[in-house]
Amino acid sequence: MVFAHTTTTLRRMATRLLLALAAGAAALACGSAGAMALASHGNTIILSGPVTGSELAMVKDAFAANPKIDLVVLRNSHGGDAWTGYRVGDLLRDAGVTTAVSGYCISSCSRMFLGGKQRVFTNDYPADRTYVGFHGHYNAQGNLDPQSVSQDGLYTWILSHSDGKADPDLVRRWIAIPKNKGAANFFHPDVAAALGHSVFFCDGLQAQKVTSCEALGTNALERGVITDERRIASPDQDTLPDKQRARQFPASGYAALDDTQKLPLDAPAGLEQYQRYLQSSLPRAFAVAPTRKHWAWVGGGADDVNAQALKRCEERAQQACVLYSVDDSVVYK
Repeated sequence: MVFAHTTTTLRRMATRLLLALAAGAAALACGSAGAMALASHGNTIILSGPVTGSELAMVKDAFAANPKIDLVVLRNSHGGDAWTGYRVGDLLRDAGVTTAVSGYCISSCSRMFLGGKQRVFTNDYPADRTYVGFHGHYNAQGNLDPQSVSQDGLYTWILSHSDGKADPDLVRRWIAIPKNKGAANFFHPDVAAALGHSVFFCDGLQAQKVTSCEALGTNALERGVITDERRIASPDQDTLPDKQRARQFPASGYAALDDTQKLPLDAPAGLEQYQRYLQSSLPRAFAVAPTRKHWAWVGGGADDVNAQALKRCEERAQQACVLYSVDDSVVYK
């Protein structure tokens, strides 16, 4: 019996080691091999980036240094090491803190988020880019590891930490998603006014925008992902690049971002490109020429999207161009 117990323990340790290696591989694939970054702001800590396995000790140290921590913000994390997500989530639940999502929080990060006694969204980023994504456990190739899902009790853990509000059938679906690119994604319920729904199920078998995946008729509050509909501001919100750019390039009031009728372009191809621009990631900029026949846009993390968009537009038009949109605002006058 002792030998059997030891063998089972070793198998679980081996499984966790493989998951940790998979997390490291995922972090490297995303271009960052470092652990989650932790920033302290009074009684708030902000955790961002990949989960690589060292985060439990780091969070414990933060609470030891400041036992009054009452808010944990989870920002822009695709997750990583599964075991760490559980343990940090349990630690946060024991501490009775509030957790808040800033940007995206997926996989093991979502388990940290569910650890909060109270759970809310922030308004650090646009509502349609702020969400929590849930799925199963995966190997280094990004394929589902059902044995690990079962051994670690992911199904019952989710039901418990959602305060019994999670839909059992939906949880069974998302813990069985075959590829780690898929997830059940929960946005703030408010986005349903613009998108029709606020929960989108992606199977990960094809590349697509999250809000283009299967829409589900439920919401984050109903299913215990969040505990109330407040949207709070992180203490460092004013330092976020998106917020700084919004102050630097305020909306002009000329048109709503998605009002293509007012776009100063006569070329159908330009209108098509503007639709692509609206689907691109921040930071981004769309420039137009006075001729109404030329345009250019840049998005998705370039160093200076404004200057690049203007330069490309001017090269095509052979004259000076102006910015029409920056990020989520129309700045054209």
